[in-house]
This record gives sequence, structure tokens and C-alpha cells, in this order.
Amino acid sequence: MADEADMANDDIERQLNTTLKYLKTDIPTNDTKECIWCGEPIKENDGRRWCCVDCRNEHELYANKL
Repeated sequence: MADEADMANDDIERQLNTTLKYLKTDIPTNDTKECIWCGEPIKENDGRRWCCVDCRNEHELYANKL
């Protein structure tokens, strides 16, 4: 027989699984061949979003502040 703590854990796990199921985790590719942060051209044609690690870090820093 489950006690109140077990039932609460089960409820929290169900809620978390439901939330995770509906989160959007798709990362769009960049077809413009330009850095989405600074606008510099990207040499590689593989859908990269940033031209360098610094641009990626700055973009993620400011995007997470919103």
C-alpha cells in the first residue's frame, strides 16, 4: 500500500511526463548562410546558426534572459 509521499511522487512524475511530451524541442536550421547573431557569412553550408562559439554563447545568454 502506497503512502501519501508515494502518491505525491507518482502524481508529480505524471505531470512532468505530460509537460515533457508537449514541449517543443525542435531547433530550426539556418538556411540564410548568415550568423543569426552578428550577420556574418557562414562558410559551412550545413544549417549552422552561428558563425562562432562566441556568437552562440551571446545569443543563448540573451535568449535565456527573455
